[in-house]
Amino acid sequence: MRHDLTMMQISAVRTMLADMAADDDERLLLDTLDGETDAFELVRRLLDGIERDEGDAEVLADQIAQREARMRRCKERNTGRREAIMALMQCAGLKKLPLPEATLTLRDLKPKLAIVSDDAVPEQYQVVKRSPDKKAIYAAFEAADNLPNWLTRMDAGTSLTIRRA
Repeated sequence: MRHDLTMMQISAVRTMLADMAADDDERLLLDTLDGETDAFELVRRLLDGIERDEGDAEVLADQIAQREARMRRCKERNTGRREAIMALMQCAGLKKLPLPEATLTLRDLKPKLAIVSDDAVPEQYQVVKRSPDKKAIYAAFEAADNLPNWLTRMDAGTSLTIRRA
């Protein structure tokens, strides 16, 4: 079923009903669309696709969560293995361990600085992040006819609500 053909059929039905001066009769429009076009069948197929994809998305989200948990466990195991190798080398007093598979080397790292409290950091070491106050902007300009050049009104668009039977 072609989407463009259905749109042409709907347009033809609306034109026909306008010619009959029945443009405001919603029941007549629905009955005519049902009888003369494939619009309802197209909508049914599109709804089936939405439902199928929503189910697939739920399954994929579950699989992603499971794989992320599995990846986390792998990383934790590898961290534990590295710590075990380091403990063995430190216990033996080795800085370097040449093996056929790999050469392992222990090195002392430079100490890192860690901020204990963000609030206690002096002003000279602070960075100020500027961002628009969207709530204040919306409140001030929502009903305004003229907007400043740094602000524009976006098309509100249309929303489709689907209530499943």
